[in-house]
Amino acid sequence: MTAFLLIAVLILVLVNGFFVAAEFSLVRASRPRLQEAADAGLRGAARAYAQQADLSRYLSACQFGITLASLGIGFLGEPAIATIFEPLLGGPLSHGAAAAISIALAYIIVTTVHVIAGEQVPKIFAIVRAESVARRVARPLGLFELAMRPFIRSLDGAANSLLRLARIDPSDVHDGGSAEDLKLLITQAKVGGELDEGEAGMLAGVFHLHEQQARRVMTPMPAVITVDVADDVETALRACVTSGHTRLLVIEDDNADRIRGTVHANSLARRYMADGPGASIEGLVKPALIIPETKPLDDLLADLQRERSSLAVVVDEYGRTAGIVTVEDIVEEVVGEIDDETDPAGGAVRRLADGDWFVRGHVAATDLIDHGIDIPLDTDAYNSVGGLVFAALGRLPKRGDTVKVDGYSIRVESVRENRIEAVRIRPRPAGGGSPAEPA
Repeated sequence: MTAFLLIAVLILVLVNGFFVAAEFSLVRASRPRLQEAADAGLRGAARAYAQQADLSRYLSACQFGITLASLGIGFLGEPAIATIFEPLLGGPLSHGAAAAISIALAYIIVTTVHVIAGEQVPKIFAIVRAESVARRVARPLGLFELAMRPFIRSLDGAANSLLRLARIDPSDVHDGGSAEDLKLLITQAKVGGELDEGEAGMLAGVFHLHEQQARRVMTPMPAVITVDVADDVETALRACVTSGHTRLLVIEDDNADRIRGTVHANSLARRYMADGPGASIEGLVKPALIIPETKPLDDLLADLQRERSSLAVVVDEYGRTAGIVTVEDIVEEVVGEIDDETDPAGGAVRRLADGDWFVRGHVAATDLIDHGIDIPLDTDAYNSVGGLVFAALGRLPKRGDTVKVDGYSIRVESVRENRIEAVRIRPRPAGGGSPAEPA
């Protein structure tokens, strides 16, 4: 009889391990991989994919199975093992002491076997080989759920009622990781050496797109090269050559708030060759995508792809033209600065031989930290480095003006039409730091 009980206990331990493995494989298995396996015709993949879609029900089935198996292990295992030890201890000890020690030893042995063989081993195995385990347990788990459905539904309903009392929606159970989970995985992979600095930076940059708004990366309107719709082809082509841009913003009556669209250098060149330098550009103008300055960059990128455009015009809350954003601006948020043969040597931010930084006025103030310049910012008051200096001065800037911000010395190097075109930033002395003030 004891041997029969021990065999029953071992079977229940295996059953417990089956449900533990089923539970963890369903939670950890990748849905895209299960979908691929189902498309490839692998046995059990389609069933496992469907079970994952109804995760709450099948997790309840797993928990029901684990509970039944655990109760059976405790009910049968401890008496069976205690009967083995009790005669061995009955000689030197009293009957009561022998019975107590036998029960304690039986409890320790049953618990150890249960935890190791019925919990830890199947759990780790299912985590490591989640998709494979999910496919193999799908059919028996489905049969068990079908047989026990009335009990499982009753228990599931009671559990869901308690969750609703705690203001938790049971339908919120999902199989995918949140954005924060994925960011953590990227960080862990970087620390573990599975991703290098560049790969981790690009992956993090993808999440950064949703957090960034168009106004943070736009080229402000004073720095945008424009042509008037009344200009001729030669004038527009000269603007392309001088600026190095292949696409220009077209305005009307020299008013930046009256946007007509964009014109491409290729179209201008063809019109020049066909009709001469004095030809009008009006027929070449294409409509421009107009967006609010608060638009997230990931949504903007999707809009640009849908509209088959590489440039969007940014307007502020009052409908005034604030600037432009290009596909390159968005991509640079993911991969970093992209310089081509038309970009000025050294880029918009460069370190000088004496340790100072030369920075273009249109550079986003939030980009300074990428170059080791950790100036505290008020991004509600300004977007660009020029705006930062303007806010610190409190008046129209002129060449040679200097402000101190948190110990950094910022000198205006170039001004054009009251617009700061370039500044020179001197690092703060060790331990320096002060509020923004004119020097």
